[in-house]
Order: sequence, then structure tokens, then C-alpha cells
Amino acid sequence: MRTRRHGSIVVAAVMAVCWVGTASGGGPPPPPPSKAAICEASKLTASGVTQACLATQEALAVLGKPHNPALCSSFFDRAFDTAERLAGPGVCPTEGDAPAVEALVDACLANLKGALSGLPPAGCQQFPATGQTSCWNSFGQSIPCAGTGQDGDKQAGATLSYTDNGNGMITDNNTGLAWEKKSDDGSIHDKDNVYTWDQAFAYVAGLNTSPCFANSCDWRVPNVKELQSIVNYQNSGPAVSAAFNNNCTPGSTVLTGSCTADLYYWSATALAVSPGLAMMVDFSGGLVDFDNKINSTRFVRAVRGGSNLGPK
Repeated sequence: MRTRRHGSIVVAAVMAVCWVGTASGGGPPPPPPSKAAICEASKLTASGVTQACLATQEALAVLGKPHNPALCSSFFDRAFDTAERLAGPGVCPTEGDAPAVEALVDACLANLKGALSGLPPAGCQQFPATGQTSCWNSFGQSIPCAGTGQDGDKQAGATLSYTDNGNGMITDNNTGLAWEKKSDDGSIHDKDNVYTWDQAFAYVAGLNTSPCFANSCDWRVPNVKELQSIVNYQNSGPAVSAAFNNNCTPGSTVLTGSCTADLYYWSATALAVSPGLAMMVDFSGGLVDFDNKINSTRFVRAVRGGSNLGPK
């Protein structure tokens, strides 16, 4: 009963905010928000309230007073669960993402706490590592990494981490970007579908056509840096983490599997020195290259959200 009460308060508050200002002097009021919008807004509110709660608990700790951050986490879990339950299955833009979102909230607070204690400020999201953990000499022979200074030795950046949202999307827990899953079922998400550069944007426009893929209408073609961020340089053929390559068998959908073609994917980034060419990333090994926008056909993986990897 406690879960229902606290979660419902958040949802009710969000609905009240959504309706503020809808009555105007002229013309009919706008339509009420959709269940998907209410769910997303509820989760945003819960995330903000949780971060404020955690900041208060940290302040109490700094002052040497009793504090209990577990209360904040408990509220967060209840609010997310209630938002999804009230919306119904398959309605929220994301589902089952409480752990990933809570990790982002925690990371933001940790960075804020560090900045206030004198550490250099950092972004709430983290720059991802390459995933490489092995080392080789100049002849391509495998060698121990310790002391080499190679990528596999330093492993700089945040450990690659992803959450399958269960609705055809994969969230990068470091950048906050949400990626379209690819399938092997002959659908529009099939890993073998290829497009010219212009067709890539038309494909994404289709994902944003109501009712929109995964209840989200803000899909786009990723820029080249975003696209390269999901390459796992420890792997090859395809060079991705398991979240992007599992149970990829004939007939698998975006809900039952996750596929990646081990060739080139278009980015939205043009080559400034020759604008008739566009940048692309090879998911066989992670090579960044370019190709002709008109005559070449490549794979496409849509993305939504925007990364914030530190202060400008």
C-alpha cells in the first residue's frame, strides 16, 4: 500500500504540472498528455526528486548528522514501478530502466559532490572506454599488457555498460544514448537492410511516424563520434559488446535478439573537405572511414537522446 501511495503522488504531481496553463483566453485547450508522456514525465520528476533527496542526505553527512540515502533509492524504485504500472505494459518510452537511470543519477551526484569538494568538475555522463583489454607488439603478437602504456594496459574511460530496455532499445549507461536494436526477421529493423545516405534519414523519419518505434518519436541518425562510441575494440566481426550481439538467429526480433552487421554503418556527419562524402564506422573492426552519399549503400542504426560528456 505504501508503494502505491508514494508512486501515485509523483504521477499525480506530474499530471497537475502537465495541465498548468492549458486554459487560455482564446481557443480550445490543447489535448491532454498521452499515457506515454505522463510516464516519461513521472520518471523525470522521480529522478529529480531522488537527486535532491540524495544531495540532502550528502549534506547531512558532511555536517556529521544522521543520514539515510537508502530512503531516496527506495522512493525512486517505487516511483518508477508505479509509473510503469499505471501506464500499462508497452506504453512507457522505456521500461525496466530503473537501474540504468538510477546509476546516472548517482553518477551526477558523485560528480557534483567531487566538484564541491575541490575536484575538477565532470559531466554527469562519462566518456566510454574502448573495451580493449589485450595488448600486442609491432608484429601483431600478443604480449602482457602491464607497463606497456597501450590501451589494453591503461583502459582509460568508463567501462562499457549497456541496458536492454526490453522494448527494442539499448541504453548506453555511460553516455545516456538510447540505441535501436537490429533484428534478423526481415522487418524494417533487419540487420541486413542497407540505404544510401539520404535514405538513412528517410528510414529514421519512418521510425518517428506515429505510433513511433518503442513509443519514442525523436530517433535520428547518429553522428560519427556517437556511432564510434559503441564499438568494442576488444571484439571483431562484429566489434560490439554482447548487448548488441546476442541471440541473433534467423527470425529473431528486436525483442528476442540483438544483431549487428559486421560492415559499415552510416553516420549523420559529412566530410567537410569533400561534402559529397559522409563518415561511417565499420563494425567489423571499428575503422572510421567515408563514402559517397549517392552511390553507396550502408547499414543504419538509429539513436535517440544526446550525450553530455563533460563541460564545454
